[in-house]
Amino acid sequence: MSAATALSKLPNKLQLGEVMLRKIMIGALALGFAACVAPSRFEWGDYENSLYSFSKTPEARENYRKSLQVAIQRGEQSKRLAPGMYAELGYLFLEDDNNAEAIASFQKEMAAFPESRVFLGSVVTRLTGGSTPATQPVSVASTPNS
Repeated sequence: MSAATALSKLPNKLQLGEVMLRKIMIGALALGFAACVAPSRFEWGDYENSLYSFSKTPEARENYRKSLQVAIQRGEQSKRLAPGMYAELGYLFLEDDNNAEAIASFQKEMAAFPESRVFLGSVVTRLTGGSTPATQPVSVASTPNS
């Protein structure tokens, strides 16, 4: 084998090594990015899929209710309850004319997520036969001009 023949085969081996190195680097980057994905802050359970099924097939209502209840239970256990879950379950109770359970769910939502009081407070008030509370303007603290 001549030196010219040996040298002509050398670039092919280098190219093959470069291709392998690129594949390894791409795999390492993909694995690195996958490891960086943060877990969800809230426990949603199968909420998204069951809501989609329910919107397409209203007969899936009971499955939707069960998935909400499971997500709520898991969220309570892990202390990562997703906002709106109690309210969504309460709305299902309201549609079933089960006002007592609806109000209980709305009150749980307000306790867990105080920002929901503005809306749900008036819903509960209407359901209990009371008058809607007057909205009071929110005062915004002003910063002194310097």
